[in-house]
Amino acid sequence: MKKFIWLASYPKSGNTMLRCFLSAYFFTNDGNIKSFETIKHIINFQSLILKLPNIPSYKEFEKDVSKVAPLWIEAQKHHLKKIDKAIFLKTHNFMGLANNNIFTNDLFTKGFIYIVRDPRSVVISNMHHFEISMKESIKQIFSEYRYSLGRGAPAPEIISSWKSHYLSWKKFRSSVPHILIKYEDIISEPNKEFKKILVFLQTIINFKIDEKKYVNAVNSVNFNNLKKLEDKIGFEEKMGGTNFFRKGLQNEWIEKMPKNSRMEIQKIFYNEMKELGYI
Repeated sequence: MKKFIWLASYPKSGNTMLRCFLSAYFFTNDGNIKSFETIKHIINFQSLILKLPNIPSYKEFEKDVSKVAPLWIEAQKHHLKKIDKAIFLKTHNFMGLANNNIFTNDLFTKGFIYIVRDPRSVVISNMHHFEISMKESIKQIFSEYRYSLGRGAPAPEIISSWKSHYLSWKKFRSSVPHILIKYEDIISEPNKEFKKILVFLQTIINFKIDEKKYVNAVNSVNFNNLKKLEDKIGFEEKMGGTNFFRKGLQNEWIEKMPKNSRMEIQKIFYNEMKELGYI
C-alpha cells in the first residue's frame, strides 16, 4: 500500500527547486530541464483531492477550511489503486490533525523529503512572493491558523506556523523513512545535498544513479539557470510582479530585516532554530 513519497515544506522553503531537480533526474532522458512543464510530473496533493467526487465547493471551503481534513485520507485511498509504483507528491500541509483527521499515515507513505529554511529568510521570500508587508509576512509564519486557498487551487492546504509545521513532520519521522534537507545547504553544496536525496530514495525505490544524468540535473537547477529559464519562458507558479526565482540568497534577512523583527522570530522559534543550526 505504501506508494506516496511526500515532498513537504513550509511555503517559500525550496520545494520548487527540489521538484525541479527530481523532475530533471526522473522525468527527462538526459537530466536537462528545458521547460517548467517537466515539473508537472510531480503533482500537488491538492489536485488529487479535487478529483474526488462530491467535494465541497470553493465557497464552502472559504467558510470552513477544515472541511478538507476528511478528504486527506480519502484521496489517498481513492488514488492508491490507480498507482502502479510510488509517486512523488508536493505538499505544504502540516502533518497533523484537523477535526480528528490525520493528514497521512504510515500505511500510505513510502517516505518523505522535508526541506526546511531559516524562518527569517522565509519571511523575506514570502513578503516578495505575495507582495505583502514584512509585518504581515511575520504574522503569517507565527499563525497557527495559516492556510492557503485560492481560485487557482480551490482545495485548501492547512499550513499552520513555521514551528508547528516543522514539528509535525519531525514527529512523523519516527514512523516512516525520511530525510531532512536544509535549503541553505542545497544553495551552498548542491552536489552533496542532491546526491544525499538520491541515495535516500534508493532505500525506498529501486533505481541506479546515472552519474552523467545526475550532473546534468544538478546543473539544470542551479538557481541562476532556473531564473534565466523563467525570464525566457515564464513560470505559472509566479505571483505578483516579481520573479518566482527571485534571488535565492541564504541570508538576505541580515540586511533587510529590522533587529526587533529578527529578535521576535528568534525568541518564538528559539528551540527549533537552535536545533537546526540557524542560531
